[in-house]
Amino acid sequence: MKVELNQFSEKHIPALCQLLNNENISKWLLQIPFPYTIQDAEFWINKCKENPEEKKDFAFAIETEGSLIGGIGLHIKSEHSAEVGYWLGEKHWGKGYMSEALKEITNYAINELSLVRITAHVFEENIRSEKLLIKNGYEYEGFLKKSHKKGEIYFNTKLYAKVI
Repeated sequence: MKVELNQFSEKHIPALCQLLNNENISKWLLQIPFPYTIQDAEFWINKCKENPEEKKDFAFAIETEGSLIGGIGLHIKSEHSAEVGYWLGEKHWGKGYMSEALKEITNYAINELSLVRITAHVFEENIRSEKLLIKNGYEYEGFLKKSHKKGEIYFNTKLYAKVI
């Protein structure tokens, strides 16, 4: 199994719609609506192209054998830290793809961006995501009550971090 991290582009719109139009994925993600439409995908692709010179957000398509299977990205918080976020199409769960993608983006953050701290907020019920982070060397740092809001609902999250 080999994943590649590439820039999102218009060619990904159909696969984005197919993969993200899934409540089992959208329920774990703050910015992903359900249902997920072509307009949502177009908005995302355009957002990925905005202000590349500012370098505050890095979003990558996770591909295997030329097909989109998920997404992963970094949001720069300071000159030394970023938050990682990710999702994977449900039919690709449990195959090691996200672990490989997380290793790649963590190495990118450390080696290319010279970051020393990478964090991840996980909804408290998202056990799969917690296991992924722990497997990849992220450590639990705390429980945050009502730290995130999606629609009108507040969510508790667990904070994980990898510190170099």
